[in-house]
Amino acid sequence: MSDRMMDAIVTKPVVRGVIFDCDGVLVDTENLANRVLTDLLCEYGCDMTPAQSHQFFIGGTLAAVAPKMAESFGVTLPDDWIKECYARTFKSFEKDLKPYPDLDPVLDLLDAKGIPMAIGSNGPHDKMDVSLGKVGLLDRFRGRICSAHDVQHAKPAPDVYLLAAEKIGIDITKCVVIDDSISGVRAGVASGATTIGLVDLTSADALRGAGAHYVAENHLALRDFLADWLA
Repeated sequence: MSDRMMDAIVTKPVVRGVIFDCDGVLVDTENLANRVLTDLLCEYGCDMTPAQSHQFFIGGTLAAVAPKMAESFGVTLPDDWIKECYARTFKSFEKDLKPYPDLDPVLDLLDAKGIPMAIGSNGPHDKMDVSLGKVGLLDRFRGRICSAHDVQHAKPAPDVYLLAAEKIGIDITKCVVIDDSISGVRAGVASGATTIGLVDLTSADALRGAGAHYVAENHLALRDFLADWLA
């Protein structure tokens, strides 16, 4: 039996709200941001590859990068490195960021069913303002965009997803969380939400290993899950 069939035999969850991660779920930023981070870390004296950057840092916060760099590579980053990283990242987004081609059917389905949506991200608001604005999603989620900077603990703690559920007035246990990273999946599961791991840079097996209740290989598969549950 395929993984998808095994997922499908589980009792349908109650879906009253949907909470999306931002990077790698709503906006295709992960490769662009990872390239910027890798180039910058190399400039600061670390022979880092994009694969290593992804392995070390995906789903985390930039604040966690400097301690890991010191511990793992003996590299001390300058005090203003995060400001420089965001400046380069924003420039990259404004130049190269493109929307996911199959995201609109997901959002349109939820709108048609009257399901409120929110965002819960480890990224800061100014980064999301740039990325969501570039792909035309900022107004669609305005007032329901939550950052780890708004709560005490970033993912893998559940705080940002619990805040997002409050924003839309839905009990978290009746929400679906969609995330593409191990830390995000762990946060969704810890929050009490039904959690879908969306495959982007992290493999399906790794998302399942993190505890994802379901795994969607792409946005069309994600829409199929939601359409079935909302039928």
